[in-house]
Amino acid sequence: MRKWLKVVLIAGGSLVALIILLSVGLALYIKGNKAAFLKQITDQLNDNINGQLSVEDMEPSLFRSFPNVSIALKKVVLRDSLWQQHHHALLDLDYVFVRVNTLSLLRKHVDVKEVALEKGNIYLFTDSTGYTNTSALAASKPGKKKDTSRDADIRNIGLSQITFTIDNRQKFKLFELDIQQMDGKLKSSDSGMHLDMRSKILARSFAFNTNKGSYLKNKTLGLDLSLFFNKTSKQLIIPEQQIKIDQTPVRIAGVFDFSQKPPPFRLKINANQVLLQDAASWLSPNISGKLAAIHLTAPLDAEANLEGHMKFRDTPRVAVTWKTTKNTLVTAAGEWSDCSFTGRFNNEVLPGAGHNDENSAVNIFGLKASLGEVPLEADTIRVVNLKHPLLRGHFRSQFPLSHLNTAASEVPILFSEGTAAADLYYTGPVLKDDNTPSALEGTVQVQRGGFTYLPRDLTFHDCSATLQFTGQDLLVRNVRIQSRKSALQMEGTVRNMLNLYFTAPEKIELDWKIRSALVDLNEFRSFLTARRKGKKAVHKKKAGTESRVGRQLDKVLAASNVKMDVALDKIVFERFTAQNVKALIAMTESDIQLSKIGFQHAGGTAQASGSVHQQGANNTFKINANISNVHIAQLFYAFSNFGMESLKSDNLRGIVSAKADIKGNVLDNGTLAKHALYGAVNFNLRNGALVNFGPLEDIGNFVFRRRRLDSITFDNLSNTLQIQGSKILIPPMRIASSAVNIDVNGVYGLAGGTNINLDVPLRNPAKDSAITDKAEKRRRSRKGIILHLHAVSGSDGKVKIKLGKGD
Repeated sequence: MRKWLKVVLIAGGSLVALIILLSVGLALYIKGNKAAFLKQITDQLNDNINGQLSVEDMEPSLFRSFPNVSIALKKVVLRDSLWQQHHHALLDLDYVFVRVNTLSLLRKHVDVKEVALEKGNIYLFTDSTGYTNTSALAASKPGKKKDTSRDADIRNIGLSQITFTIDNRQKFKLFELDIQQMDGKLKSSDSGMHLDMRSKILARSFAFNTNKGSYLKNKTLGLDLSLFFNKTSKQLIIPEQQIKIDQTPVRIAGVFDFSQKPPPFRLKINANQVLLQDAASWLSPNISGKLAAIHLTAPLDAEANLEGHMKFRDTPRVAVTWKTTKNTLVTAAGEWSDCSFTGRFNNEVLPGAGHNDENSAVNIFGLKASLGEVPLEADTIRVVNLKHPLLRGHFRSQFPLSHLNTAASEVPILFSEGTAAADLYYTGPVLKDDNTPSALEGTVQVQRGGFTYLPRDLTFHDCSATLQFTGQDLLVRNVRIQSRKSALQMEGTVRNMLNLYFTAPEKIELDWKIRSALVDLNEFRSFLTARRKGKKAVHKKKAGTESRVGRQLDKVLAASNVKMDVALDKIVFERFTAQNVKALIAMTESDIQLSKIGFQHAGGTAQASGSVHQQGANNTFKINANISNVHIAQLFYAFSNFGMESLKSDNLRGIVSAKADIKGNVLDNGTLAKHALYGAVNFNLRNGALVNFGPLEDIGNFVFRRRRLDSITFDNLSNTLQIQGSKILIPPMRIASSAVNIDVNGVYGLAGGTNINLDVPLRNPAKDSAITDKAEKRRRSRKGIILHLHAVSGSDGKVKIKLGKGD
């Protein structure tokens, strides 16, 4: 080894050994005199504060800041004079490490270069009267303060596992920060002080107003900050730099001016590509709660500018701008894709009216989005008064109707063709539980539409309509729809629709007017069955959001009440045909109410009222009918002989007038359920005739073979029949015909069980035709032999005539 290198190594080693020996010696010196040093520190501090400082122990720490010496103060507690009342110590620290200049110890002057606090609490407490425990830091004896010490040149500050709390109960502020680690370097110069800080902090509470909740609640803050305080201007300057909130990078910049009272400040915050729900979670609940109903799946860029003063109950002026493109917006109304817009929040809409929710507004500009395949545009959307937020916007859209099939799931309508154009102004609440009435104005035009109404399996084409919104109400004008055989012209009004659409659809009433030259009711048989549900979700991933629109529309159509004023030139239903039909019909979720029905049928007129209760395959109905001067053969033909097998339309002639009060069941295919009619029918038949009526022909097998019983006529026939399911009860009745007189009573069985007594005088009615007195004519008709017959059901189901009376 070369000689000079050997000399250098020996000299260096000796210097290191000397430093080590000196440090060990100093440590031993401090340890040996720690009582004096501890007393010196506590006395000096207690002499300059208005509280009580206690230090449990002090130890030198040789290796923590070699070659300097660190003094470890254990269990440091600082309490104010009223601690017994509030029990919040200003300081309660397990360890306080103080690095001192080694040479200053030899001069018996503690020159502090670094302070590190570990494990404990710093609690700044202010009670409701304004008293604060920081009064412990006030000088207790300002007049006797010794001038033997110099200010410590602290260059490094460190905190580890420290809970820092500002609890101001007079001003309703609570800041609680868990400082997991913080390292700061402080540089002083004539112009000012510069602090570089690196820290990791958990914000337990950051409440400027405890009544409104905390900002940054339980958020981890990565504060790598560089701050500068200008001694001349007394401004604290935060150059633009990056911090992290829960690992999300955010850029901040600001100025605090302490030359004025109260000190004004300006802050600028930029968050690029941040998720809305993440940014909302940084805010207090009174603000984030208003954003909970809105979800953007992709990040956006946002910038916030705050200007205010550091004083009690001063709310800064806040202006926030943001922009996003090709995002997806999820709301209660559905999922909007390809969403692009810019926006601005301002909490001072009217200058001088304060920075508060009532004077705040959110503006969205240049919105373009799609709900499914339905496009939407809006130049400006405004949300004003965030205490009770109200949205106003002008929305436009034009699209093929078939695109509505993908806009929402479980909708009751499936479109096949046509176009729609909407131009609407909307005003309404933003919050879900806000009952402020909504208003919608504008029009929706539908042209050449084609659709299937799925709950009733009804298909229409060549449809057109104008939907005019006038605030709360919807006016439907110039509606034309065409089914395979029916063409309808309609118009209607839906009162208070917007207010009831989501809250009480069962209270919605639709007033309709329906006109048509021809309606084939066979196409509308499905109204006799229970409603089916709309189509299922097209996209499963969207079912949770978009299905609400479809489900609610289906619910509204099912639960709302419809009142129809119908005027039809002609209707057809199976064998039944009527002209000049006028009716008032009311439909609820499960019932059809028929009132003031009038029509012409079979040469006469009819009026009716009644109801149908929908139960699925078997639906009950009640009807009161009054028919006048109707051809009975056509009436029986139209109603399939009312379920009777023996008496059919081919057997009847004459003009009938009747009053009926009956109830029964109608099947979902529109036919009457067999043997399900109950009620009474009071009828009067004029100029009647029975043609080829089997039971009368059977009577001819016994008697009157020379008389024509295959075609008999009678002038007037009246009675009241009781219908009881499969039986028709016939009170005593005389059938006075051209060929024979018959006194009838008993039971006619539609499904067997016929038991009818027939008294047939053998006297020829022609002999008494000249008699005009009805009583005399009847008395004479019963002169002579009277044949007693009994009509019963045979084993083959047909009615048989037997001699003798029945039981």
